[in-house]
Amino acid sequence: MFNAIEAARGIGCFFCKFLSANDTGANGSHQTGVYLNMSSWDIFFEGPIPNNEIKSRKVKINFNDETEFESRLVYYSSKKEFRITRFWTNIFIPHTEMVGALILFIPMHIDEYKVYIFNTEEEIEEFIETFSLSLAENHMTYYENDETIEKESFELIIKKLIHGYDHFPASIVMSDISRKTFMEYHHKNEINPDSDLVNWVDTEYDVFKMLEKQIYKEYITEPFNELQPLLDFANSALNRRKSRAGRSLEHHVNYIFKKYKLPFDNPGKTEGRKKPDFLLPSTEDYQNSEFPAENLILVGAKTTCKDRWRQVLSEGERVERKHLITLQQGISENQLEEMEAANLQLVVPKPYHKQYPKSFKDKIWTVQQFIDFAQDKYIYMMS
Repeated sequence: MFNAIEAARGIGCFFCKFLSANDTGANGSHQTGVYLNMSSWDIFFEGPIPNNEIKSRKVKINFNDETEFESRLVYYSSKKEFRITRFWTNIFIPHTEMVGALILFIPMHIDEYKVYIFNTEEEIEEFIETFSLSLAENHMTYYENDETIEKESFELIIKKLIHGYDHFPASIVMSDISRKTFMEYHHKNEINPDSDLVNWVDTEYDVFKMLEKQIYKEYITEPFNELQPLLDFANSALNRRKSRAGRSLEHHVNYIFKKYKLPFDNPGKTEGRKKPDFLLPSTEDYQNSEFPAENLILVGAKTTCKDRWRQVLSEGERVERKHLITLQQGISENQLEEMEAANLQLVVPKPYHKQYPKSFKDKIWTVQQFIDFAQDKYIYMMS
């Protein structure tokens, strides 16, 4: 991990993405290779994008600082897509199990790339938070000094809402600012719980970055005279990024549940000190032994869940089937089978379903499906 971060910092640009089932061959596609987003064209090719030809070139890959081999970059103008091939055949890892892992491409020279794959939540989160990335769209093309804002009016809305803050607001306030920014900019009155959940989290990334610039301005412009204050500031800034990312999803799910008038406690309280993220209809009903267990719903909310999904299983003994809302972009078929065997229902925003193995797409719920399920169960309490 250290080598990957140092290499990315040293070069100042990279492309990364979450691996989908199609990327890894888990869906059985005959076209093997990792798909590369068109936004990353300048990292992999020189010159303009051709209109009517196949463009390809050979490149040297240094994988995980362990293995070197030759791969091929190829662009198909007929499909308007490009990918890297001769990749999985040169590395000795179970690539179909890499669904949901983060792959990183760093251009070291014109024909040479360092490539790393992060397959644990700790590695993925450390890399994303180190560079304050937003991967709501599954991928990110990073340039160190890129200050581009998508649209000026969007920036102005954020500036208006964060004006006057000289310290970071509570995470719930930051989530509220993000929703207001997105809804105002797009002139929306009604919400789509699947697409808007993704959009709000992505907007919060923009809000947080602008708050950092505003609040850290004096730290960035004034030099540190000693090393320790610099290290303390860097650690504080990184820890704040991690803390914000962890609470963001929970705040937005809370808002959606309230918007649809679902009865819930956030957090809930079950046995001992166990506190599930959401407990429906309430902690009081859970603690009431006469309340039917089949009418209880326990929900975990985790940005990523490749490793941490098992934490939800022990958070409420009375609830046989647990639910987990996550922004995880793809999970291997083996892990999904483990979840199914453990009686865990995965709930994923609809835009991310395409990242999952085909065999499980009908088994994974959308956020709207969960809301419909909860509303049907508690309709007598919502009237």
